[in-house]
Amino acid sequence: MISRFIRRDTDILTETLRKNNNIIHYYNEIIRFWNKINFVIKKTLSYSNSLESNELSKYFFATYRMLWEHTSKKKIITELKEIDKEFLNKVRKFSWNKAIANKNEKEKLGILEAIPSFMIEHLFPVMNFDFLQNNIHFMNGEESKIEITIRVNNLCRNPNFKDLFTQIKDNLNKNKIAYRKDLDLSDLLWISGSQKNRVIRNPYYQQGYLIFQDKASAAVIQTLAPQQEDKICDMCAAPGVKTSLIAQYMKNKGHIIAGEFLTKRVKMMNLLLKQLNVLNVHIINTDSIIFPIRFQNYFDCVLLDAPCTGSGAFLASPELKWRQNEGFLYQNVILQKKLIENAIKILKPNGILVYSTCSLYPEEGEYQILDFMDYLDPLNLPKWFSPSYIIDNNTIPGTGRLFPSLHHTQGFFIGKFKKKEI
Repeated sequence: MISRFIRRDTDILTETLRKNNNIIHYYNEIIRFWNKINFVIKKTLSYSNSLESNELSKYFFATYRMLWEHTSKKKIITELKEIDKEFLNKVRKFSWNKAIANKNEKEKLGILEAIPSFMIEHLFPVMNFDFLQNNIHFMNGEESKIEITIRVNNLCRNPNFKDLFTQIKDNLNKNKIAYRKDLDLSDLLWISGSQKNRVIRNPYYQQGYLIFQDKASAAVIQTLAPQQEDKICDMCAAPGVKTSLIAQYMKNKGHIIAGEFLTKRVKMMNLLLKQLNVLNVHIINTDSIIFPIRFQNYFDCVLLDAPCTGSGAFLASPELKWRQNEGFLYQNVILQKKLIENAIKILKPNGILVYSTCSLYPEEGEYQILDFMDYLDPLNLPKWFSPSYIIDNNTIPGTGRLFPSLHHTQGFFIGKFKKKEI
């Protein structure tokens, strides 16, 4: 898998591989610290540029095992045949203080926190050094060593589950899975990431009464605040976790039209919604830039959780780190702009638009919304959100952010607006 990543192959993580926790752990952690490991290899292996991807991948694995897990040289030699033993000696003696002594502040941050220089340059205008470092450091954490959130799904098939929350908490206590209730979202519980596999094996999870959902993702739906009688459009809905929470708020009443462009993701969403007993969603395999409905000004609410760079989601998807560049950002900004334009068209006057991205870049949040303020009136957000970035000496009403280091969530931009009557 590391070799395929070096070659920039696609579809590295197959469904079979995703089920092997040991493989996924090493793959994610090596990718998470890719440029940091690469820096060590370049410093200690003079001929690294001449190695084929299969050979070079061994050195990435060995470096991670030695510097992060303090594995012995003898064990590495046993695991990896025909590896340069002198390289292992140099790695064992590697000194970060000496290696980065002549680097400037930004270079040191990029190497030590394994963050692309593109991202540093783009976030320095809106984040100070310490805050940027803290956010990246949190996203560099290992999931098993931090807390994660699970959501209680009360769209129950079983009429006997009158007090589902109590039954689930009793079950978690019985199985010695420690939890704490979230202070802002009543359906969320925090557990240690090390307990994730035990939750997956729990019958409540397997029957659809529990689902893993990041708090920021759930906060998007808290912001939307859907009502039972609403007609709602979820424009970019897959994999369907947010869609299912909309249905939960609506108690399976009203109507949700869920759009998704990729057929494979539509199938995934359909399976998930069935598992969670969601009954009020109609899935459309469509390009939401041109949403296939007959009328404009139709929906009471529109959720646009837009495709983005994922610059706030490195904890879950470390591969996204190494896609951060000007072209990738530009591609997403253009797509988002077209989606917002159509979201406003299909929304009723005085209808509610929630726009969100799991991005830390202002280009995918504040600057994006500024272009549409002639059509939108800002609405209040939950009080526990942080303010959005200061743009031209002001924050933008109706917008806020969630930061990994402050909220222990993915990094998110969220805006809530009412469509003006024009």
